[in-house]
Amino acid sequence: MPIAEPLLIFLAVSDLSLLQNWLLITFDQWRGDWLHQSWLDLPNLRFLANSGWDVRRCYTSSPQCVPARASWLTGMSPGDLGVTHNKVYTVPNDAPSFVRELRDDYGYVTSLVGKTHWTPHQEGVDLRDNLSLLKDLGFDHVREIAGPRALAILNCELTDLWKKEGVLNKYRNDLEERYRNGCIHTVRPTVLPDHLYPDIWMTGVALEELSKLPVDQPWFLWISFPGPHEPFDVPSSWRKKNRNALIPSPESRPKDHKKLLELAPIGSELYRKLARWPDGIPAKPLIDLREDYVDHLGLLDSQVGEILRALFKRDDATRTAISVCSDHGELLGDWGLLLKGCFLEGAIRTLFIHRPPKGRNLIKRLWQPSKKPYGLTQLLWASALNIRKQDNISFGSYLRNTNQKVLIEFGTEKLTINS
Repeated sequence: MPIAEPLLIFLAVSDLSLLQNWLLITFDQWRGDWLHQSWLDLPNLRFLANSGWDVRRCYTSSPQCVPARASWLTGMSPGDLGVTHNKVYTVPNDAPSFVRELRDDYGYVTSLVGKTHWTPHQEGVDLRDNLSLLKDLGFDHVREIAGPRALAILNCELTDLWKKEGVLNKYRNDLEERYRNGCIHTVRPTVLPDHLYPDIWMTGVALEELSKLPVDQPWFLWISFPGPHEPFDVPSSWRKKNRNALIPSPESRPKDHKKLLELAPIGSELYRKLARWPDGIPAKPLIDLREDYVDHLGLLDSQVGEILRALFKRDDATRTAISVCSDHGELLGDWGLLLKGCFLEGAIRTLFIHRPPKGRNLIKRLWQPSKKPYGLTQLLWASALNIRKQDNISFGSYLRNTNQKVLIEFGTEKLTINS
């Protein structure tokens, strides 16, 4: 069962004109607090935030990809799914799925472009073998890729192109050198040409799929970018494109040893993470990787802009809702740490924006859900319900009236965030 069924009332729809299209754009490892900063230039995402519902305190169900993404789709908690950390896992084909509900119960045409991580990303896997599973989960059409590190070991449409253009082995060698001896913080431009960089290539694919969607039938398109997940390898052509000012320093690790042990008890996930980086990240690489991450956000915002321009040229643009979120955050040097896999704010806080068709009324935009915490999985399922709502039932009503505890799970640990 879903984590928490949103308390909304809906119409049994017989008139397809009452149904909204839904464009869902997701990112991997985009910190929820890195959007409205004065030193970031992200005009397209800010446009969506300013004309929609901008949930500033949205939290993932788990600070790792596999449990977070399985929870997205199924509405179930990681604990109930039996996957609370990254491991070899396949979402069951009969698991709950809001996508299947859209397709089977409401007649939506459903498409997916990009990363899912609902199946194992192991050496030799071909993601196209997942098509029957993804169809069972509700997708009519799928063009799936993996994250940047898994792309070096498995097969998909994009790796076929890398092989054809003679860059696959260069990419594999580059990753091997970057991560030698467990190093995570190497920063240098990708060896891939721009048109084959995953986040750029995916935009072209997304535009193709958007152009194929019907205008006389409701549709759902999920565009799932693999960035800004490390490696820190933004193309040279995107360096320093969207920085308005110096990037601030990360949150410092508590210096008092007693206080540190209170926050990270021996044996805890955070304690183990601190043991991996006992002295933190060296100063120069830390500056470089934070700059690379900012540049990657700028690249992704530009890709969103291309998608929005194509969407707004469609005849059904005014019937299309748009949601944007990320699966979890990235510490980027907070407490001297990288990646995620703990309950620090930078790891668990995510993006969430929902823009209704035509945007929100200017006067109604005065209220934004800026203080109350929300769970990302619940928000996605509420969005899925809301796009086939009656006109007098708004997503804002859900945001105002819901008062749920947010549950985050990782490994054997749980964190509850109260309103």
